[in-house]
Amino acid sequence: MMSRANICFTDVDLYHCMLFQTPVEVWFDGELEDSGGLIEAYSDEVIKVGGVYYLRKLCLIKKIS
Repeated sequence: MMSRANICFTDVDLYHCMLFQTPVEVWFDGELEDSGGLIEAYSDEVIKVGGVYYLRKLCLIKKIS
């Protein structure tokens, strides 16, 4: 089971992953969409991981540690 500490909930979590180039997983509707990508950009609406944009409100971002 994934610890809540590994889930990116806030802008600060996303910024931290960008700053330290922490690889992440992108989960959409309970399915893994991307694993090991880096967060390249984010806004209030979208997150860009590995060149792909995801709607922020529809996906879950988890740090890979």
